[in-house]
Amino acid sequence: MARRRREYEDDDGRTIADMSDVSRPSLMGRRAPEKPEDPLSRADSSGSDDYIPPEDRKWYVLGALKAALLIALAFIAGLGIVIFVLLKLWGA
Repeated sequence: MARRRREYEDDDGRTIADMSDVSRPSLMGRRAPEKPEDPLSRADSSGSDDYIPPEDRKWYVLGALKAALLIALAFIAGLGIVIFVLLKLWGA
């Protein structure tokens, strides 16, 4: 038995957004994005300069990690000072 397509009164048959290239997400976890065959040719052909060489990407990640650790260290030091002051005030 074939499925019948629903027909709506206000449907004029136009396509608003083509969803033919959209796939369902994996149920068992994240699927790795498809890698281009040659990143340099991809950056040149699309006209965008979003390709970052692996060595530069490593330094960007390490810089972001250093910044996050410095912020975490500031919060830990602040919490330690607050605990020290409270202990001195209440005479433990």
